[in-house]
Amino acid sequence: MIIIAIASTLFSFLLMGMISNYQGYIPSNLSWFQTIYPLVALLILAPYFENKKKLIALVIITGLLTDIIYTHSIILNACLFATIYYFSKTFHFFFPYNLLTINISNLLSIFIYHIISFLILLLLRYDSYNLLTLGKILSHSILMTIIYTSIIYLLIDFIYKKFELKEIK
Repeated sequence: MIIIAIASTLFSFLLMGMISNYQGYIPSNLSWFQTIYPLVALLILAPYFENKKKLIALVIITGLLTDIIYTHSIILNACLFATIYYFSKTFHFFFPYNLLTINISNLLSIFIYHIISFLILLLLRYDSYNLLTLGKILSHSILMTIIYTSIIYLLIDFIYKKFELKEIK
């Protein structure tokens, strides 16, 4: 299962790069294909980890790589990814893991990610934008977050059951 976890996270990470290269990410010209693909994949993988320390390590490493490669920040995404993971963990404490709740959780997680990013950038007065642009970013991330969450969830669930994989210890 660890191979599936790393492969899906790596695929999501590379997909984010490809989409951003072809579509760009200009707040005035947003694409409907934008979401935080690695974060979506990591949140879907959470129930397949018995050892939560390994999942948190994967979350932080992916966040750091996102910081270094895509956002050129130091630890912003690593902290955001960890925060979102804990939000998702709390959400799923009350709700089961199924396609509907994973979609709701991931959609809320992407919204929280963008809102916290917006607030941090506003506080630092670095590359800030207005609330209307934040609304556009949030609305443009809905479609792809739901589509990508559904595809990855169903694919990983199918592989997990087909090959009778075990949780990551």
